[in-house]
Amino acid sequence: MKKNYATFETLEIWRSFLNENKKIYQLIVPSKTCDWDLIRQTRRAMISVGLNIAEGYSRYHNKEKEQFLNIAIASLQEVQACLIIINSLEPENIDEDQLQIVSENLEILRRQIISFKMHIRSKNIL
Repeated sequence: MKKNYATFETLEIWRSFLNENKKIYQLIVPSKTCDWDLIRQTRRAMISVGLNIAEGYSRYHNKEKEQFLNIAIASLQEVQACLIIINSLEPENIDEDQLQIVSENLEILRRQIISFKMHIRSKNIL
């Protein structure tokens, strides 16, 4: 069903999040030697990025919107840290080239969120 009004789903940062979330799930696949807790934490942190984008979009006041976007950025940093830890502990379980691509894309997403925050601040929108 096509929506005729703006929702968080129309945001470029939301679509970028969905793409990167899928890549995270594909990159860190469980194996017999992996640390399941670390994989779950990585996935939870990535999900937190999207949830904070969505929840922040629904907030009325711009300060609240910005705070949720700040939390999304912090969660992205947590994902990045988890990926580094996974790679350092279990390099055989993660494709180095794919890790580099995902890391670069997470940085792009972080910059997109910051840009969106600045847009909210400057335009007093949403």
